[in-house]
Amino acid sequence: MTLIHAGLLAISVLASSPPSDPLAGVWSGELATPGGPLALVMHISGAEDGGWTGSVDTPSQQSYGIPLSSIEFDGHALTVRCDLTQAIWTATLTEGGDTLDGVWAQRGVEIPLSCRRGQDLSPLPAALVQELEGSWEGTLDVGAIQLRIVMTLDAVSPTAMAGIMVSPDQSPAPIPIGRVEWAGDRAVRVLIGAIGTVFDARLAPGGATLSGSFTQRGMPLDLALKKVARVSETRRPQEPRPPFPYRAEEVSFPNTTAGITLAGTLTMPPGNGPFPAVVLISGSGLQDRNEEIFQHKPFWVLADHLARRGIAALRVDDRGVGGSTSTSTAANDTTFDFVTDVEAAVAFLRSRPEVSGGGLGLIGHSEGGVIAPLVAVKDADINFIVLLAGTGVRGDALLLRQGEAINRASGMSEDDIAAKSAISRALFDALMDESLQGDPLEARLHAIIETDPEFMEETSEAQEVALQAAIDKLTLPWIRAFLRHDPAPTLQRVTCPVLALNGELDLQVPHAQNLPGIAAALERGGNPDATTMMLPGLNHLFQHCETGLPAEYGRIEETFSVDVLDLIAEWISDRAATR
Repeated sequence: MTLIHAGLLAISVLASSPPSDPLAGVWSGELATPGGPLALVMHISGAEDGGWTGSVDTPSQQSYGIPLSSIEFDGHALTVRCDLTQAIWTATLTEGGDTLDGVWAQRGVEIPLSCRRGQDLSPLPAALVQELEGSWEGTLDVGAIQLRIVMTLDAVSPTAMAGIMVSPDQSPAPIPIGRVEWAGDRAVRVLIGAIGTVFDARLAPGGATLSGSFTQRGMPLDLALKKVARVSETRRPQEPRPPFPYRAEEVSFPNTTAGITLAGTLTMPPGNGPFPAVVLISGSGLQDRNEEIFQHKPFWVLADHLARRGIAALRVDDRGVGGSTSTSTAANDTTFDFVTDVEAAVAFLRSRPEVSGGGLGLIGHSEGGVIAPLVAVKDADINFIVLLAGTGVRGDALLLRQGEAINRASGMSEDDIAAKSAISRALFDALMDESLQGDPLEARLHAIIETDPEFMEETSEAQEVALQAAIDKLTLPWIRAFLRHDPAPTLQRVTCPVLALNGELDLQVPHAQNLPGIAAALERGGNPDATTMMLPGLNHLFQHCETGLPAEYGRIEETFSVDVLDLIAEWISDRAATR
């Protein structure tokens, strides 16, 4: 989230503290940015440990409750840090005690910021705090998929609360809850500014359920949470369990090109080697080293299987995830930047004496299947690549077919599918027009989105928020680069052995479109060892499934088809043995 742009910035204290505390309270100010004034509201309250805790709001960005990482105050000088936005505010309290004057520094930009004390929030009733404290669990229906939501609310003082939220089907990473506000009676607002979310809820009599509207970026969804003594666990029988007949080593290594450090796990078969080895390359989005999704850990399952078959595997946190660092310009990263991460991983493996120089390869899933060939054509010493649901057509054609396949499997009528595809095609054409940049591009996208009847049925407020969210996403450098990239010319230049696998029921990378594209490109380039296979009954994650819809991923206990795991291991072993 970016704080510095036109709009309102607000920082607010979690709750009222005793008047004797000169810092606790609500402080409001305004940043003078190039895009116009940005108002800010900060909430700071005394914590039970004697320090302070707080959160910051940016109402114009529909973001409330961004947690403050640290607050240092000596009675005169103040330093506030917000790690989520990479911002630091240093200020001094004026003699009258009603103004904090200082400088807001964020990503190399410094702007004067003066905040005045405002009216404190109403403290949470202590009895309500006691009822709310604990873990709450429910399911959020977002249409194509259902996501479990777990909120853990903790008292930071007798009348103030914060906590964490986890969406375990998406990621195990905790999302901080900045604060909980009292809305009267048994109603509260749970503010999760890190993801632009507000949960307006009411605690039922008896305190067993917390139900209301879960609004993210202006889009409300019903959510009912139940208080639980223990968060439910999903069965994942393939998740590896100790003892392991191999070594697992936590590693880190530099990507000097990007100026970052990558962290991961290297699984090594027993013995001294040398062993064939692979780098596992994750799909799109921020993925951890296990490529965890819906509490499945496919890369861990794959690495475990390979290590048991005598093949070393390096799986790595994406930049900015887990132990891997990121750049200050992460929002501008594209597939081609991620190529350098894989190159750094390959260099690290080559530095290991246990790794066979003649048996080093890449396994890429989804977008990773786009990255692997890009690395292989730059590095003649890559010995083989495995493409799991890799793409064989240009990005715009892929995303159009993906949308049609998912909508069709979801039961949408052919007329509605055609209408949705026409809008997507118009958006993609605008994004692929290199002459359109900045405001003219946004204006074109705005006009196209407004032709969607579903969009026009929303309230004006919801339209405004949804429109900005859509444009922010569509104008990311990653999406524009992905739409324009045609993998065929790269595949045509790949000379090492290639195994390309796609599931029959993969709706995200449909096999009928992509496997022929991969095969044709490899054949044009004269690749002497290329295998493409459609695998019956499998989805994008290589699970046995019924429809292939993403909504099934979390309901399926299987993480990765054992037959496919065996196929990959045998194919790699055969290639490594010939070198």
